[in-house]
Amino acid sequence: MRSILFKILGLLAIFNVALWIFFLLSDDYLDLEVEHTQNQLSLNAIFFAKIIQPTLEDTTLSDFEKSVEIQGLLSDKNLLGADKLRIYRFEGKDFLSDTFAYYDATQKLKYAPIQVSDLEVILPEKTDPTPLERLFEAFKPVLDDRILTEPIVVSRARYTRQSEVLDNSSDNYSLRVLHPVRSGAKTLALIEVWDSINIKEAYIGRNDIRLTLLGGVSLMTLLLGFMLAISIAFPLRRLARRLDQKLTPDDVAEQLKKFSIARLQGRKDEIGSLHKNLVKLTSQVTKLFEEKERFASEVAHELKNPIASIIAYSENMPEGSPQSVHEGVAKIKEQAVRMSKLVSEISEGAIVDNDLVTKKREKFDLAEVTQTIADHYRDLGEHPKLIIETDIPKKVIVNGLPDRFGQVIVNLLDNAISFVRPVGTVRIRLVKHWRHGISMVVEDSGPGVREEIREAIFDRFFTARSGNATIPNSSGLGLYICRQIIEAHGGKITVDASELGGAKFEIRV
Repeated sequence: MRSILFKILGLLAIFNVALWIFFLLSDDYLDLEVEHTQNQLSLNAIFFAKIIQPTLEDTTLSDFEKSVEIQGLLSDKNLLGADKLRIYRFEGKDFLSDTFAYYDATQKLKYAPIQVSDLEVILPEKTDPTPLERLFEAFKPVLDDRILTEPIVVSRARYTRQSEVLDNSSDNYSLRVLHPVRSGAKTLALIEVWDSINIKEAYIGRNDIRLTLLGGVSLMTLLLGFMLAISIAFPLRRLARRLDQKLTPDDVAEQLKKFSIARLQGRKDEIGSLHKNLVKLTSQVTKLFEEKERFASEVAHELKNPIASIIAYSENMPEGSPQSVHEGVAKIKEQAVRMSKLVSEISEGAIVDNDLVTKKREKFDLAEVTQTIADHYRDLGEHPKLIIETDIPKKVIVNGLPDRFGQVIVNLLDNAISFVRPVGTVRIRLVKHWRHGISMVVEDSGPGVREEIREAIFDRFFTARSGNATIPNSSGLGLYICRQIIEAHGGKITVDASELGGAKFEIRV
């Protein structure tokens, strides 16, 4: 997902996930509730220790008498926490169950009249857990790790108060405090107080409304972020698509002249400014190529006039002139003709640049264009012993500039013929591949192209001809223009060795 829309939405999603995680992990309500309950139990233990300490310090009373007196002291119903209280005589044992108990709140009703009633068992109905209950189940291990403690070691309570928080069940924490009652250096008894917290109910009661509000905030954040992402991503996507179309060979002229997007023209923000600057840039590019073509045409026109005059005067040299003068004039004429051809091809190169950028592409039959040009070369008959072979299917539709494709074919055929004349073979093949586009091959039986210069032959003004392949006044721009045209159509031209013995130029589009 490389789209800026998905990136913004992804960041929003990550932000909301982080917000929820932070909310859940930083919620210390249950921690504080447990701590508050522990503090309350400690205060209760200290309070009860103060109440019973005089009784425990009375050496005239037996343990049974002390137990009876303590029962009387703690029988007041207004004493909070007395229903969850045990008082043990300190005996230094590891288990309180093996120790004599002065008071046990859980056993104080054992002498009450026994009432017999029918037993009615009510089983809880099984229901599917709610989303909040599922969240609690997922969050409970974090709570356990933060809150639960090791069990109390009874022997350690001889000198200092001990406390514990244990997982009594899946929904409850049990809290217990063991407090010593001391008289000087002697420990008289241990006071045990306890309580429990239903953490599931506490968690759900605490977070029901808060999580609803958090969910609403998250939803609003996602909606507002989505709207913001659309307002940014969609205009940028339109610009990107328009730029992508501009950079492709199809309909370049139309794209440059109609680059503007109506929906973005009235925007006053950075996107509107970007659109405005891109429109201005495309207009400048179009104008630049038009001015380049006009300048090249004007320069070519101005240069051709004096060159034509030089050629004309050299051809009209009087018959009686000395031989040396005739030879000098012939050289002047040769260079003037070469300069004229060079100026023409430079001008043609500028026109090609302009056409490739500003002319509208169209669909045409490349097979027909290729066959027509090949037949024309056969009909010329300049070299009767030179064979031009063709392998061209009936119909190959291409989107581009037919005149410029024709120019490429002419340049490649001229190049091949110049290397094999007056006797040899030139072959042109056109193949339409199902998945790999179209390929055209022009090969010959000439001397071929040395491997070290196969890339250099496509440079401007490069020439490496000798013998029969020499072309008078060659500018070295033919293959450069071929590569320029093919690459502007999104293709590639390469040269390799041919099975005919010469060079093989292959075009893929």
